[in-house]
Amino acid sequence: MNIVSDTVFTWFLTAIVGGVSGGWLVYDASNLWRLRGGDRRDPLVRDKLFGYTLGIVIALIGVVGTLRFHGVV
Repeated sequence: MNIVSDTVFTWFLTAIVGGVSGGWLVYDASNLWRLRGGDRRDPLVRDKLFGYTLGIVIALIGVVGTLRFHGVV
C-alpha cells in the first residue's frame, strides 16, 4: 500500500532536489561573484574560490540530474 502515488512522489523529490540544488547554485555563484576582486595570493581567498567553485559543480550535477530524470536534457 502506497501512502502517495508514484507521480506525487516523483514530483516531490524533483521539487526538493531541484530546489535545493538551484538555491545552492545561486548562493555559491553570488558568493563567487562577490569574491572576484579578492587577492588571490591570500590562502583564505583561494580556499573560498575553491569551495564556491566546487559547490557550483555539485549543484549543477543536481540540477542536470533532475532535468535528465524528466527527459528535458
